[in-house]
Amino acid sequence: FTGSPATVNIPAWWYAVLAMTSGLNHAVVEGLPAANDLRTFEQQARLATIEDPRLRQETSDFFSECYVPARSKYQAERLATPAVTATLGTYGEDDPDWIGSHVYRDTAGFYDTLRPTKQIPGWAYNAARDTEYDPASPPAWGKPNCKQWWEDGGIGLRQKLIDEADATSAGFSSLVVAVAPALASEQQEDAVARTILSNSPPVWSSNDLVANNTGSTGWVGTAENLVKGGLAAGGVVSASAMFSVTMTAVLQGLPMVQALLLLGIYALLPMIVVLSRYSLSMMVVGAMAIFTVKFWSVLWYLAMWVDQNLIQSMYPDVNTFLQIFSNPGEHDVKRMLLNMITTSLYLGLPLLWSGMMAWAGMNIGRSIDNATNPLRAPAQESGKQGSAVGKGLLSKGAKR
Repeated sequence: FTGSPATVNIPAWWYAVLAMTSGLNHAVVEGLPAANDLRTFEQQARLATIEDPRLRQETSDFFSECYVPARSKYQAERLATPAVTATLGTYGEDDPDWIGSHVYRDTAGFYDTLRPTKQIPGWAYNAARDTEYDPASPPAWGKPNCKQWWEDGGIGLRQKLIDEADATSAGFSSLVVAVAPALASEQQEDAVARTILSNSPPVWSSNDLVANNTGSTGWVGTAENLVKGGLAAGGVVSASAMFSVTMTAVLQGLPMVQALLLLGIYALLPMIVVLSRYSLSMMVVGAMAIFTVKFWSVLWYLAMWVDQNLIQSMYPDVNTFLQIFSNPGEHDVKRMLLNMITTSLYLGLPLLWSGMMAWAGMNIGRSIDNATNPLRAPAQESGKQGSAVGKGLLSKGAKR
């Protein structure tokens, strides 16, 4: 603040209280085990999105030209070969449900043979592959097969999605590596791609039937779209409100509340000292009030530590935890339960601690008053005797 002093001289007692409180807080926090801030990881995952309209269009083209045909073929053939079973065991039963599925990439007759119906910008013409064109008058761009289109390390769609996630979410791919270092790099890259796709899902762009995920027209289609939109909006709003209010806003606001309370205590404490006539019990109670509010920082760190361990206990498999990023709708109940528990810890622990310290401070104040009463008794008795002597002298003087 403009005009405020850089340093302030305070009495030794209050300086000792502040120093001891800060030292204790630091010692307790350093003594607690370290915990990964998984909440920050989850929030950062929500920031990963496709902002480039060209990449968004390319993703939708891949969805229409590769995933939809491959998915339809997989559903029709009901493959149950040992290779497909092994792939599902490695990458999960829901692997066929996204566009980067290993079932479609590693099984013959799917992405290795499927090709888009139009030229893909950025892919050079290959005469051995793009046989539908005349080599004498080659096209501007080629048409890779879906496996190349997805997996290429330079211009492949997955690599573009990973780069876009890093650009929009401050290095999200390295964050996934930090969360799940034991996973293979292939699974880590898939987790990043699935996360950004869940935040910016592709749409079918090849025909009008699936433009709005409905085949109805007229007022029936309009009503259907309104119902779908209302349910989706309601779910998004409720989930966003629950998470934002209970976690983000609360966690950011609590330290500010603590700082303002300490500001009020420091500003009003000199007046209380004077009005209490420098009571020893008030000095101790004031010190306990400062210690109580400053100790909230330790309680919040403890709440964060408990929260991280609860997340790890509810998601012991790192693959399952990564599904929070890529498919959050599958774990709504667990997420709501975690949010409720965490919010109660962040708010309940300081309230419980403050109540217990208030009760202890009142008892300590009474004990100090009782202990100092015998010390004050001689002074009070002397004052009474002095007052009696004074009154006697005044009465004698009045009679004369």
